[in-house]
Amino acid sequence: MYRWKIKEYLHFGVLLTVQALALVSESTLRFALPLYLLNVSGSPSLYGVATAVAFVPSVLLMPAAGVVADRVDMRRILVIAGSVLVLCSACYLFLFRAHLLVMTILFLVTLYAVHALYIPMFQAQIPRMLDTAHVKQGVSLVNQVSTASNIIGPVLAGVLMGWMGIALLVCFGMVCLVAAVMLAYACLSLKRSPAAPSGVGTGDFAIAERRSLFQDVRAAVLFLRSEKLLLLSIVFACLVNAVLAGVNVVLPYVVTEQLAWNAAAVGLAEAIGAVGALAGSAFVGLAPGFCTMKRFPAFIALLGFGPLISAMGSLFGFDAAVQFACLTVGVAWILFWGSAITVVLVSDIQLQCESGMVGRVLALFYAVATCASPVGQAACGIAIDMSGTTVLLVFMATTIELFAGLMALLSKRSEDRGRKYLP
Repeated sequence: MYRWKIKEYLHFGVLLTVQALALVSESTLRFALPLYLLNVSGSPSLYGVATAVAFVPSVLLMPAAGVVADRVDMRRILVIAGSVLVLCSACYLFLFRAHLLVMTILFLVTLYAVHALYIPMFQAQIPRMLDTAHVKQGVSLVNQVSTASNIIGPVLAGVLMGWMGIALLVCFGMVCLVAAVMLAYACLSLKRSPAAPSGVGTGDFAIAERRSLFQDVRAAVLFLRSEKLLLLSIVFACLVNAVLAGVNVVLPYVVTEQLAWNAAAVGLAEAIGAVGALAGSAFVGLAPGFCTMKRFPAFIALLGFGPLISAMGSLFGFDAAVQFACLTVGVAWILFWGSAITVVLVSDIQLQCESGMVGRVLALFYAVATCASPVGQAACGIAIDMSGTTVLLVFMATTIELFAGLMALLSKRSEDRGRKYLP
């Protein structure tokens, strides 16, 4: 499919395998631990508190994770993260029967922190392992592995927890992580960025003496301020993410409350949506020349049709089966174009970033986008109580189309201004 050199292909294949093992390990545990807490306690409030408390540190640590991804050898990161997780696993196995809530929260905090580190770490490897022509395809594959791991992890947890129990499931997760570390050490190409050593500058926006985390993050912010179109794209992507985060609220509410179907139907809809996300990443990988930043506003406009498709069933009063089909197709459409937009934007960040700054810039982007999601979900929950899901979905579609039009206008003005000052 991709015309890569054999050596390049093998090394990148190792990276994808390491990523798959590491992400399946932590996604399995992130799903199983709070589920076990819910099963034992029977308290949805404890389940919600544990997941919410564990989520916050990962957002706060993400900028620091970008700096670590740029500075530190990937294999060293995996060893340190693996050692911490193995220690947490041992503590959990010895103490979870006596202190289940505390141990679950501590373990989840560590897992989410490691997940925040994994995101920029794997992405930062792409531009130094592949040539410029294949970066977009590489980002597509990394994104597909991440999406697939987030699907496989919960499925494995659901199947294995009933068969093995939580203790053996924790051991299974650690075996996957150890395998990832060993495989990473077997591949000598998985190192830090060539620009990472202390005291080496990477350009006008690099910090020659890397003395503090603040300076590293400030360098990434200065770089984004200098790239107006890239910054504009990131801002609009985060705004769209905030609006569409409500889909995670709308989907289970419509299926379980309005249609009165069971949770299995929610799982089916989410699985179909995940297939749409995988297809979106593959689309960019298969057509990298077509999927460029020039078409970014058009992609946002196409994404805006998703909420409208989801609303069609209830808008025209169709029966429950048709409403479910419309909702599922709309979610798959949203995730298809959302995944495509993410791959295009991340690829552009990696192509435009100076060497040694990829992790920091990507970490800032993911941190802002992640913070936008809970805000959007909370607002959509209130909107559903006030006006219902159909009105909310139509409002989402309208808002996103306005975003797309505004971004196209601002992008054109920025390009015209750039041409005006060309010599």
